[in-house]
Amino acid sequence: MRLRVLATAASLCLPAAVAHAQADFDALKASAEISNDLARGDIDAAASVASRLMAATSAAKLKGTFDIARGFGQGEYVDLVYARDYGRTEKDIIYKIDYEKAFLFVRFLYHVDRGAWRLIHVDLKIEDELPFPKDWLHIYPK
Repeated sequence: MRLRVLATAASLCLPAAVAHAQADFDALKASAEISNDLARGDIDAAASVASRLMAATSAAKLKGTFDIARGFGQGEYVDLVYARDYGRTEKDIIYKIDYEKAFLFVRFLYHVDRGAWRLIHVDLKIEDELPFPKDWLHIYPK
């Protein structure tokens, strides 16, 4: 009986925790901050912000991932090219960074974990021919 009461109480608290997490977190702002840091060439700042949003990834590991941005020259501008909310628990955001030598697309996937928004994946891709990387098919209209 006691377990049933606890399970019922927990199921009632979960939607409230998800709603609270949504109200306090701006995924576009966080993604823009990381993208702008990358465009300025500040890999340390980008890795620091991203690691705070990710539960189990260290800033040092992210620096290795973000290091690709150093080879493209000076960042010209950052532009939001895709944003989608999947219900109340997932967000998919893509920023394009225009460097002197290439366009870099940075994809951020967020998910609610224990009532808090977490950055669960960051993907960096370069594309010259299409407006988005070829393997991100979910973005292209059908």
